[in-house]
Amino acid sequence: MNIQNKILVGAVALATASISANVYADSTQDLIDALITKGVLTEDEGALLAKGRNAEKKNEGKVGFKNGFKLESPDGESNMKISGRVQLDGRTFDNEASDDVTDTWDIRRAYLGVSGTFNKYYGYKINGSFGSSTTLDVAQFDLKYFKPAQLRFGQFKTPMSLEERTSSRFINFTERSYVNNGILTTAKQQGVMLFGTPMKGLNYGLAMVNGYGQNVDMADADDDGFKYIAHVDADLATMNKWKNKVFHVGFNYATQDNADISKLTSGSQSTLGKGQAFFELADPTGELDTSTFGLEFAGANGPFKVQAEYAKTELDTDANNQDINAYYLEAGWLISGESYADSYKSSSDGGKFDRIKPAQAFNPTNFTGGAWELMAGVSKFDASDVTTTSAGFTRAATDTSEADSWRVGLKFIPDANTRILVNYINTDFDTAINSTTNKNEKALNVRMQYDF
Repeated sequence: MNIQNKILVGAVALATASISANVYADSTQDLIDALITKGVLTEDEGALLAKGRNAEKKNEGKVGFKNGFKLESPDGESNMKISGRVQLDGRTFDNEASDDVTDTWDIRRAYLGVSGTFNKYYGYKINGSFGSSTTLDVAQFDLKYFKPAQLRFGQFKTPMSLEERTSSRFINFTERSYVNNGILTTAKQQGVMLFGTPMKGLNYGLAMVNGYGQNVDMADADDDGFKYIAHVDADLATMNKWKNKVFHVGFNYATQDNADISKLTSGSQSTLGKGQAFFELADPTGELDTSTFGLEFAGANGPFKVQAEYAKTELDTDANNQDINAYYLEAGWLISGESYADSYKSSSDGGKFDRIKPAQAFNPTNFTGGAWELMAGVSKFDASDVTTTSAGFTRAATDTSEADSWRVGLKFIPDANTRILVNYINTDFDTAINSTTNKNEKALNVRMQYDF
């Protein structure tokens, strides 16, 4: 076999191997070595092919999977990640609070999106929600010229609240606490934000948004005022290089003048078992100004964690000044021994907890591996300032102004992308709701989740 034919045979073999060459980095060289061993190629001919292949690889991008499919340019300055999630929830109630709260299976969330970086300095993220309805979830564009001062435009998650910044994939329970009420926490909004990390472990965000939630524009050009949000958080463990620990503290503030009352009158709140809706603002009069402040804390040491938040919103109308506040306190234990510090991220988007990776993935053949987590927590919602007869905002006579919940949960994490949660939630209401004598709801929630 002449040298041309030998190289042709080797080239065909290399072309076949190239399909997976980026994933299995040594496969090309292994094949060349095998062809040399079998006498198809001489060592010099093999070296020639290897040299040509290495030159080609310099101009190839990378394709891989790590918690999502990722494409990367040869120079590493542009990339795209395809990600998604699905959460199937099962809920059952004792129906003591209301006969219209039914047991059900529910596609709680189904997201699909892309995110990444273009030419090193430009970031993007687009997510669609395909649950009970199809809607735009996130559409943001970042200018990342300077890490301490980046700009974000579009519809994005504001940095307000540790619990809100934490993805629904990684929160402690199936549902967020009472702090995560639309009046108390400004979540995904349309607007612009300046954010960054001036030093390792210290993050901030300053946002100017519409203030009315996802996919909602300003209503009245003459009266509406933008909502302004300020956030700062610090993790002392990151700053001081405390291994295996988290010591996170944060502060949040938001204000909005001349808000469109018609778009802020819900404030609707359901129990933490996603059961009975027990509170909703109604009958506003006059102009409305709002101001909110919140505090957040998280401490972790190895497999133990404590997390808490408090938030208070002042509703100021021509007729009255009323307050709504809420808090939660939660504790977790990773029974299988993983460390919460490994799942905590202090980044320009703000400090938050992320993916827990089991020390060993679950093996169904011998039932070993996987991570187990036990959670317990309390949360309170207090709108006692808002009565059925007060001036300004009121609540319906069938609602209640206060709710206290406690819950416990067990979580099984077979691998980094899969979660199974079981939560028991008990809620006591301040007054009977729905024109009954019932002041309690008990719920059992189950979630099965996969994300990539």
